[in-house]
Amino acid sequence: MARRVLAQGGEIILREVPDPTPGPGDVLVRPRYSVISPGTERSIVRATRTSVAEAHEYPNAAYEWRTIRSGGVRGQTRMPQMPPTDAASLGYSLAGTVVAVGDDVLDLRPGDRVACSGSQCAYHCELVAVPRNLTVPVPEAVRLEAAAHVTLGAVSIEALRRTGCRFGETVAVFGSGMLGLLIAQLAASAGIYVVALDTNTERLALATALGAVATLSDTGEDGLARVRALTGGFGVDAVIVAAADPGSTLVNFAFDLLRPGGRVVALGDFGMDLDRKRFFAAQATFVPSVAYGPGRYDPVYEENNVDLPVNAVRWTENRNMGHFVRLLAEGRLDLAAMQAVRVPFADAPSAYRALFTDDSPLTAVLDFGD
Repeated sequence: MARRVLAQGGEIILREVPDPTPGPGDVLVRPRYSVISPGTERSIVRATRTSVAEAHEYPNAAYEWRTIRSGGVRGQTRMPQMPPTDAASLGYSLAGTVVAVGDDVLDLRPGDRVACSGSQCAYHCELVAVPRNLTVPVPEAVRLEAAAHVTLGAVSIEALRRTGCRFGETVAVFGSGMLGLLIAQLAASAGIYVVALDTNTERLALATALGAVATLSDTGEDGLARVRALTGGFGVDAVIVAAADPGSTLVNFAFDLLRPGGRVVALGDFGMDLDRKRFFAAQATFVPSVAYGPGRYDPVYEENNVDLPVNAVRWTENRNMGHFVRLLAEGRLDLAAMQAVRVPFADAPSAYRALFTDDSPLTAVLDFGD
C-alpha cells in the first residue's frame, strides 16, 4: 500500500491506496520529491467542494471534476480502484527513482533517476506508474529536488515558445508566480528582454534579480509609457498572461502594450471579454499555450507512447521536459532564488494550508525522504 495526497470536500487528506501496476510502456517510480502547483491544485481542491447548487458560480467545475475522476484513457488501470468517494488525487510534477518498467520500455531500468509529469499519473504518492512519454532521465549533476519542478518548467518553456520571440525582442510576462519567474529566466537566458507585471512588489524585485529589465505594478498609463520608451515606441513583441484575472483587465492591457502585429499567449485563467477596439488596434494574434507542449492530452502520445516525429514537431511535451532538465544541468536556471518551502510528505496538509493564503510562498516541495 502507498499513501497518496487527495482533496476531499475541499480538505487535504492522506489515504493509503493499493500499489499501482505498470502497464506496457509505463515506468514505476518511487518519488523522492513532488512539487505542489498552487494555482492548478487550488482549482482542483475547489472543485471537490463544489455542489450542484454552486455550479453557477464555477461553471467549469463539472467538466473539471469529470476529467479529474476519469484519469484519462488508461488512468483506471494505472490508478488502483478506490471506494466511491468525492476525492481527487493531487500532484503532477515529481522526481524519483525507477522501481520497475513495463513492457516496451527499453531505455530505462530500476535505479535510474527520473522526472515525471502528468496530472493523471504523477501524483503526490509514495509509488506511481507513469507513461514513458511523461518521463525523462535526470543526470547525476542535477538535484532531484530541482528536477521535480519538471512540469512547471515544461509549461514555462512551451509558453515562451508560443510567443515566437527571438533574440533582441521583448516579452511582457503578467504574473510573477512560479511560472512567471521561470519564464522570465528562460527568456532572459535566450537574449529576450523581459517586462514583469505583478501587484506583489517582493516578487517583482525577484523578477528583476532573475533577469527582468523592467517591472510594472499596475495597468496604468505610467507603465504603458515606460514600456513604450523601453521598446523605442513600438511596444512589446509578445505578452504572456500567466496570472489569474476573473475579469478581462489584464488581457485588454496586453493589447495596449503590444506592438502592431504582436502576440498574446494565454496561459493563466482570465476573463475573455475582449475590448474589440484595442484588440484590432494591436492587430494582435491571440494563441493558447497548452500545458507542457504538443502531445499533451493526446492518448495516442501519452497512453500508447507513440512519439511525434521531430521533423514534424520539434518540441513535444517530453522534449520540453528534457530540455528543462538540461538547463538545470547547465546551471542556466536558478530555482533556489524562488524560495520553495520543503515539507515532509506526511505533513502535506499543512503545506497546502500555507500555500492557499494571500502571502503564500511561491510553491512547496513534498519530501518523501530516503
